[in-house]
Amino acid sequence: MRRFERIYDVVEPVEEYRPGGYHPVHLHDVFHQKYEVIGKLAFGQYSTVWLAKDQQLGLQQVVLKVLKGEASRDNRELSILLALSDSGMDHHGKKHVIELLDHFYHTGPNGTHLCLVLPVMISDGGAMTTTGNPHEAGYVQAVSRQLLLGLDFLHQLGIVHCDLQPANVLVSAAGITNMEELLNPPEFSPVKWLKGMIEDQSAPKYLVPTQRRRGQLDNVHFSTLEVKIGDLGGAQWIRHCDQEPVTPLALRAPELIQQRPADTAIDTTIDIWTLGCLLFELATNEPLFPLDIFGLTREEIDDDHHCLIDQRVGSNSQRDDENFTEYLRERLPDNFGAGNVESFASCLSLMLQNVPHKRLPARELLQTPFMFDESHY
Repeated sequence: MRRFERIYDVVEPVEEYRPGGYHPVHLHDVFHQKYEVIGKLAFGQYSTVWLAKDQQLGLQQVVLKVLKGEASRDNRELSILLALSDSGMDHHGKKHVIELLDHFYHTGPNGTHLCLVLPVMISDGGAMTTTGNPHEAGYVQAVSRQLLLGLDFLHQLGIVHCDLQPANVLVSAAGITNMEELLNPPEFSPVKWLKGMIEDQSAPKYLVPTQRRRGQLDNVHFSTLEVKIGDLGGAQWIRHCDQEPVTPLALRAPELIQQRPADTAIDTTIDIWTLGCLLFELATNEPLFPLDIFGLTREEIDDDHHCLIDQRVGSNSQRDDENFTEYLRERLPDNFGAGNVESFASCLSLMLQNVPHKRLPARELLQTPFMFDESHY
């Protein structure tokens, strides 16, 4: 039963402010006696995400991720973030995975909510793939290297990310420290109860769309970019992959497209396929497998996906790397360089293998000519 008037701005579903749902947050709320909310960054299916300042640590800016009540119990993301913090592994990729600064539980009208405190990042891959401009080779290599390092760190710890989509590629730049200055002013969407509903404290007085500005890093040199893999909410331990991966449909590996038996092994190779799709999109600003899902059944979507894979990279029995290279070349800028196109296409092809065990692991992909070539700098 609906309780609120519809809100048509790009905000979280207002009806999800209910027992077990989102916690109502207002600007300038203070959590844990120290974290003051100063801006809205994002929302997801299971959380809202805010910029906050630590009143006890020199007003340091942090990201505050407030999970739904029903997502806060036995939370796997927390267990994985804690394992990353305690790993003790000396690996260059550790700094390329989002780290946990603090966590606590907050009780409100909709239940008890896990709150994760994370470092501030300026933008994400979702914002950076909507500029309409393909990227030069140095940019693609800089981002790709850091993602591969982060992914290798996760995989060596036995973790499958399962959700490597553009929005989960977090990007910042050296020298940029004040995120608050980069935000748009808040735009308030009042929450209005329907007539006959008994008003309570379950919903906030207003919702706020993201205050992130697009294009904040457009003019930053790629050598200063700092990239981290974010949002481990869908991650799973390799030995305990007991849930269907949350990977977006268009980024799913062939073995995940159609329903699989319950005992189908899910491992790090699904991340490698997804990363290949992701790097294609980061480089070209186009999805590799654009799926039309409106009005189609899941079976029809899966059939279309298989057809697109056959068209772009070939089938199990017949690879078509030459066709894929040409398809990529047409979507990259002229200054990418002919040799770079060839080596980048070759690297992507090693990720986009239909047979899982043929996909090169992250640590080997880092040694391919495109990733290893210092001339891009």
